[in-house]
Amino acid sequence: MRHPTRLDYCQYLLSSPLNDTLTPFADHSEGFSHERINRYLAGARIPPA
Repeated sequence: MRHPTRLDYCQYLLSSPLNDTLTPFADHSEGFSHERINRYLAGARIPPA
């Protein structure tokens, strides 16, 4: 199982602008669990730019 990346998360947000929670992202992403995505986002510094 690979780790989520900033690119994975940004592509998800761009493709799904109405529902940007972790649960649908995990449901539609092969290989990512909700906990893995949550841990990544908790430690990631993603600037708004």
